[in-house]
Amino acid sequence: MNVLHVSPRLSPGGIKQLAADLATGLQQAGFRNTVIAPPNELVGRLAAASVQHHSMRALSLFNYRSEVKRIRHIAGICQAGIILTYTTQATYLTWIACKNMPEETRPRIIGIHATYPRYRGWTLSLECCDALVATSRHLRNELTRRAMLDADRHIWVIPYGVNEELCHPAYAPAGAWLEQWNRNHPAPEDTLKICMAGSITPLHGHADIPDILAKLVNAGVNAHLYIAGDTARASQKHYAAVQKKLRQNKVEHMVTWLGVRTDLRDIISVCDVLISLTQQPPCHDRAVLEALSLGKPVAGYDHGIIGELLDRYLPEGRVAPGDIAGIADRLEQWHAYRPVFEGNLLPPFRLADTIRGVAELCTAVCQGDMANRLPKH
Repeated sequence: MNVLHVSPRLSPGGIKQLAADLATGLQQAGFRNTVIAPPNELVGRLAAASVQHHSMRALSLFNYRSEVKRIRHIAGICQAGIILTYTTQATYLTWIACKNMPEETRPRIIGIHATYPRYRGWTLSLECCDALVATSRHLRNELTRRAMLDADRHIWVIPYGVNEELCHPAYAPAGAWLEQWNRNHPAPEDTLKICMAGSITPLHGHADIPDILAKLVNAGVNAHLYIAGDTARASQKHYAAVQKKLRQNKVEHMVTWLGVRTDLRDIISVCDVLISLTQQPPCHDRAVLEALSLGKPVAGYDHGIIGELLDRYLPEGRVAPGDIAGIADRLEQWHAYRPVFEGNLLPPFRLADTIRGVAELCTAVCQGDMANRLPKH
């Protein structure tokens, strides 16, 4: 089977890497894969896996006609039976490109959703798909509710899992990396090292950090927080407000802003705990999933995918959304004793499960066997 991936936002790290992981995984499973995406650091990895790559410009009103022609042309050249789309814009453009093809040769479109759609015509994009995939139960429910889809319209739930070969409790960073980290970030032995990852926006709850750290100080907990996120592209007003509150609470020395990091897995592995303070229910969170797979406890607000993951692997890490004292209490407890859990992820949160689920769905769509293949999670 030939599979075409259309991903205008393909890039290393986080959810934007999903298309590359699926393309290489499906290639190993015996599918032929072609990726249409902007040039980026992942192109070499795709080539090494014998996955063809075609460049795509950032989508805009000024180039959508040329991109539609490009998608139609490449779909014909690679004789795609399935087209996987990763944004609502890509889904709509793909549908326009393929809708007038003969029915017997028209590729089937599978829309994979990992975030809340932002495109103005996203509801129409859902209707254009032959099959829909959501990366969490929460997102599936939100897509159904917001788009008011037909009750009989099935949405497959296939989480974007982590690579077990790279994320497991026995993982340890390279010696050179660890030496450099300890030299750049020395900390007393009794320090509770906390990691937090995500873009520096109000959505990720950085405003809660000063109060959490102040409560830890009052409880006599020696802690240090390492924040991985792009400070250069952050809202400077929000960033300045958080820093001002840190100074007011006299805890600015307890925070290190790491900026953009490509070694997040290593950082999580040398920390004691990860926190998630998202203010709205998130659809995905790679950092939380990687932390759990590395055997690191996670304390997070209990909503969205965070609630799903913690409910499955570490229920004591769940804290009511907005409960700053609850997060601080959990960290205080874990400073005294760490929760014990296996850390080995079970289905469906492994990358192999993601690839297998998508492969089964592609086969079902091509064979017209959707009625017997309902969502499994």
